[in-house]
Amino acid sequence: MNWFKSITAAAAVSLSMASMADVGPWELEAHDKDKDIKVFTRTVGESPLKEFKGVTNIKADVNAFVALLKDPDVATEWMHNVVEFNVIESPSDTENVVYTVNHTPWPVTNRDAYIRSVMSANASGVVTSTIKAEPEFAELNDDYIRMPQILGAWTFSPKEEGMVEVTYQVHANPGGSLPDWLVNAIVVETPLETLSNLQEVITNEKYQNQTFAFIEQAKMVEEAVADAVVE
Repeated sequence: MNWFKSITAAAAVSLSMASMADVGPWELEAHDKDKDIKVFTRTVGESPLKEFKGVTNIKADVNAFVALLKDPDVATEWMHNVVEFNVIESPSDTENVVYTVNHTPWPVTNRDAYIRSVMSANASGVVTSTIKAEPEFAELNDDYIRMPQILGAWTFSPKEEGMVEVTYQVHANPGGSLPDWLVNAIVVETPLETLSNLQEVITNEKYQNQTFAFIEQAKMVEEAVADAVVE
């Protein structure tokens, strides 16, 4: 079943993120109080780029966020510094392989990546979209530097009064070499600007009043288990 594969894949990636060696503590790097956005970073081994975690709360339905992630045509409008975003293949309703190009300031070469994303849901309505780079998915493009590692997730957790806690967490290896000033800016600006843009775009009417089978199926599994226990 596709939904079972999605849950399994998400769990595997989450385990990988949690078990990375030499992971430091989360430190608050930025706090936009007006927009209720916090950005945390932590060191990961000898990686030149810290892992980031951006967190905000938005009044919207979880399904709206899923609808937005499934809309590749607007990705470059709200994902910070993403200048190209193309879906290459869709093995299932909850899995995509996308090709992205990330802009970097001159004279630094832009980065590209092939990323596999897998969505899953649990019985509480929490939706997770894991992302993992697949650098060997296709041949290198001489115009860009291929990012050899991206590992992260979007998590949308329903809260009281119609609020959703949105968490955007990523650790990446940009490939090649980057100046220190750019490395430090990437891990703060990327989640801060992306979440700020998300707050605006998620209100679009086309993302409202939608439902998705994999979320409903997760709830049905929980209900079936509960009924079996009662019996």
